[in-house]
Amino acid sequence: MKAKFLLSVLFSLFAIAAWSQTRNITGRVLADSSREALQGITVSLKGSRTTVQTDAKGNFAMTVPDKGAVLVFTSVGYNRQEVSVGSRSSVEVTMTTVSTTLTDVVVVGYRTVQRRDLSASVASVSARDLKDIPVNSAAEALNGRLAGVTATTAEGSPDAQVRIRVRGGMSITGDNSPLYIIDGVPVDNALSTISPQDIQTIDVLKDAAATAIYGSRGANGVIIITTKSGRPGKPVITLNAFYGWKKLAKELDVMTPYDYVFYQSERSRGSSTDSNTFVTNFGPFDKIDQYRTVNPVNWQNEVFGNTGHQTTENLTVSGGSNKFTYNFGYTFNKDKAVVINSDYVRNLVNVKGEYKFTSFIKLGVSARYAIQDVRGAGVSSESGSAYNRLRNAVKYRPFLSGNADIEDQDPLADPNVGNNLTLTNPILLANAEYRKKSTENKNGTATLTINITKKLTFRSVFGYDRNQVIDRQFSDSLSNLSIIQGSRKPVAGLDTTQRSIFTNSNVLIYNLKGIKKKHDLDFMIGEETLDTRIETHRNLFRNYANGTGASEAFHNTDKGESFAGYPRFQEVRSTMLSFFGHAGYAYRDKYLVNVNFRADGSSKFAPDRRWGYFPSASVAWRINKEKFLKEARFINDLKLRFGFGKMGNNRIDDYQYQTIYSNNGQYYYGINGNPVYATYPVYLANEGLQWESTVNRNVGLDFTFGKNRYNLSVDYYYNTSDNLLLVRTLDPSFGYSGQQQNIGETSNEGVEIQLGAQLVRNRAFTWNANFNISFNKNTVRALAPGQNQFFPAASWGVSGQPTDYLVRVGEPVGSMYGLVTDGFYTTNDFNYDPATRIYTLKPGVVNSGGVTGISQPGSVKFKDLNGDGKIDLDNDRKIIGNPNPKFTGGLNQQFTYKNWDASIFVNFSVGNDVYNANKIEFTNGYANNANMLAMMADRWKVVLPNGQTAQWVETRTIGGTAQQVVVGVTPDELSRLNANATIWQPLKGTGAFYPHSWAIEDGSFLRLNNLTIGYSVPLQTKVIKRLRFYFTGNNLAIITNYTGYDPEVSVRNNGLTPGLDYSAYPKSRSYLFGLNATF
Repeated sequence: MKAKFLLSVLFSLFAIAAWSQTRNITGRVLADSSREALQGITVSLKGSRTTVQTDAKGNFAMTVPDKGAVLVFTSVGYNRQEVSVGSRSSVEVTMTTVSTTLTDVVVVGYRTVQRRDLSASVASVSARDLKDIPVNSAAEALNGRLAGVTATTAEGSPDAQVRIRVRGGMSITGDNSPLYIIDGVPVDNALSTISPQDIQTIDVLKDAAATAIYGSRGANGVIIITTKSGRPGKPVITLNAFYGWKKLAKELDVMTPYDYVFYQSERSRGSSTDSNTFVTNFGPFDKIDQYRTVNPVNWQNEVFGNTGHQTTENLTVSGGSNKFTYNFGYTFNKDKAVVINSDYVRNLVNVKGEYKFTSFIKLGVSARYAIQDVRGAGVSSESGSAYNRLRNAVKYRPFLSGNADIEDQDPLADPNVGNNLTLTNPILLANAEYRKKSTENKNGTATLTINITKKLTFRSVFGYDRNQVIDRQFSDSLSNLSIIQGSRKPVAGLDTTQRSIFTNSNVLIYNLKGIKKKHDLDFMIGEETLDTRIETHRNLFRNYANGTGASEAFHNTDKGESFAGYPRFQEVRSTMLSFFGHAGYAYRDKYLVNVNFRADGSSKFAPDRRWGYFPSASVAWRINKEKFLKEARFINDLKLRFGFGKMGNNRIDDYQYQTIYSNNGQYYYGINGNPVYATYPVYLANEGLQWESTVNRNVGLDFTFGKNRYNLSVDYYYNTSDNLLLVRTLDPSFGYSGQQQNIGETSNEGVEIQLGAQLVRNRAFTWNANFNISFNKNTVRALAPGQNQFFPAASWGVSGQPTDYLVRVGEPVGSMYGLVTDGFYTTNDFNYDPATRIYTLKPGVVNSGGVTGISQPGSVKFKDLNGDGKIDLDNDRKIIGNPNPKFTGGLNQQFTYKNWDASIFVNFSVGNDVYNANKIEFTNGYANNANMLAMMADRWKVVLPNGQTAQWVETRTIGGTAQQVVVGVTPDELSRLNANATIWQPLKGTGAFYPHSWAIEDGSFLRLNNLTIGYSVPLQTKVIKRLRFYFTGNNLAIITNYTGYDPEVSVRNNGLTPGLDYSAYPKSRSYLFGLNATF
């Protein structure tokens, strides 16, 4: 008993001693975003049961040990925080809210709402989704990450334009790009003028319930970008930087030197001149085996195989006080591309500040400046095959002659020879063509907000956006442009385009919440003015002295002379006045109704057609609030939505309702026949033109469950458009071939699914995943009266090439159109006369000679669709491809383990076709001394191993008539020679460019788009708050059956000819190392 008593006394003495080494501290807890005091936050002393709660002013007081005290702050809806007290007697803590999709704030139509209260279809990407992903374009952040939104990069150049479509395109000939809004102001090409690191949120409005408030500009969806703002507190400095390299992801295999020479031997047969030329250039046939050991030159690698270097540096400084907050961002991008003599440099500055004059008046100001220079001629041109630079690298002779240097012109392909191919040494061509495209963008926004009462707010936004593009192009005497149009002398082009947009919007918002604890009301009325001005200057100079360089040509344009019809100048101005309103009602947070209306008046239309009216309505039912789901506690939110509305599209050329005159007309009058210059109307004006309009219907379901860890959104939509602008063919008596009229109709129908999940969430490990998939079907519903179809052309080949696309009622816009390939002819398709050695087609065998030249064994065969026994373009073409995928989507997964993090993003497209026009050109034989793709080594051959010609075409007199016939060795010999042939003889002439189904390939793919692994260094410093290092790989792998460079391609910026792959800048694979640091 005595021992127990002594132990009790000792324990009490130790406890008293420990208690005597304590002290009192006080503190305050504030909300991170608003700096408002937080009441009811639980403050615990870590390692003990001591707890207190903050009062109405956010204050607390408690007793803590003198040393090593750690306070834990917790509350429902806020992230848990631990704070080491140290020697302080007072602490201030800011609490951040728990991020869930339900509490996210979304910008919709001049106002903001919580996601849980949406009755429209809206998808979003936030700063937290972008913060650890090293991308230089905000458009890259949208690719495959949001249901219903596609972002297709046309090709792989550093400044490649990303074509974004929201639920497909509705217009047939008009612009289907969405409307971009940055901080309340419409901006053209917005995603290329802002750094991803400066973005707080990107909200994509997809249905009429959200977009009709934007009226005539909302038919193609609306992308609203909100930039980052400062927060009260000490300055926070953030540095994001990454550096890396990239290489060409894929090359096209071409024929070896031996196969190339063997084919040139075949081409030379039948002409003594060509045969002698072949012997002079390559030696006798019995010596061509020597070319099996000749070292090939990989021209693709020489021109596109550079190791590109990429640099991005972003510095952000933000902070402020309760009255003034600021955010400053600077971004530097540099990209030395994989193509020689090409690079990309961009500087972006973003400044944003907000000042509170009083508790109810504040002024926000933002300014952005971006300047970008892109140098390099690239690899393609929309002018057709003669200007295709990619072709030079594929078709140029695959080895060097004798002691020639790699930069020497090949005499066999020298344009001076006049081979009509205009092939040029690819390296010399890259040095012969110079291009520098400079873009400068200035943007300013001022937002005045007056809280007239707690319920009534007035906001006025003034915006200015100015974009200037200067495009300098120079081609010296070696270039194709100089050879074809410039008399073999240097040619220089200088184009300047300047666009300015002035905008002002004024809105009045009234919110009335909690009426009798049942009813919530909100109203908004507003007006907006928009003034757009565009100036374009174009000039094209020629006849510079040979030896003139690019710099001298641009600084001394007087040393050249303008092409006929140059210089050209155009000035366009359009204005718009709008009035709009919104009304919303909610009953018990269970039933939600929203109504929008907008009226737009545009100068693009005649005075009596200027106004368009665009209403929308939506309802939502929060089902989980009903009694029958009261016990389903695993459901956090279950909401059914329905929306209906009308939107417009005014993206048409200006002044089309007025007659426009040109002064370039040249007419001949009088007895002397002298030319007289006069003005003439360019087209037949149409004063009846009006808005293209779209009616949207949307049904959606939002489901959040499992303690907010899982969220699912499903939408079904059906959109119909009418009054679409098309050229209607007119009777020749009008004096015009056609007139723009509102006559087209289309529809888009689809389903979108977006699923997000926090699959694992504990202190050591987290695993989040976001999956989306979208299905869309586009259909042409009507064209001009009496018209069922028309034929657009991609115009990639040669003059006389037939059209290769179709717009037909009942089919999608831009269907691929052409002949149907049916293999190639064999000896079994012909009768053979041993006496004359002539091959003639057997009765009943289809004759393709009308499009390919005389039919012979080994020539391509097409299907006879109308059964008349012959192939002709009028009757034997059909739809051979659909550029629209059956579905697209992506899966993004993010992991964290202690200080490590990783993200894996894959995207996919299934069911779309790609028109591989490269394959047509790179397998044809329309000119001597040009190489072809490697597959042509297995073609049908016409030369026996001993050098004897096995098959040829000659002219003979039969029945008194001279005619071409196919002559050759016996069928057995010819069949043995081609027992392993897998493809036809190369086509020649215009027929070599005919579109046919063999060039239509499945463009489906699954791409490992991005893999990032990062490590955050545990820090014990007050200076550096966060330090993270990471590695990223982009475009690491792809699973596809497409044989071209990349299936995600569409080189024509035209909705009528989508999915064309012709001379696209090859895409690269990149590897980056970077760091994120916060101070």
